[in-house]
Amino acid sequence: MLNGNQKVDAIAWEAKKQGVSYGMFSAMLKEDRKQQIYKAYESYLEEKQAAEKRRLKKHKTS
Repeated sequence: MLNGNQKVDAIAWEAKKQGVSYGMFSAMLKEDRKQQIYKAYESYLEEKQAAEKRRLKKHKTS
């Protein structure tokens, strides 16, 4: 579950992908779309963390 700052980060992350400003993008969002973005951002963070663990493990064993 994302905390408050991470939810802001998630909206900013999606706004950047869409090529629009955070303010414009967030003003247009409905709650169901926010939930979709939060879920996608959580997946992104999980994959990023897993990739970092793989990188560290590879570096440690080399």
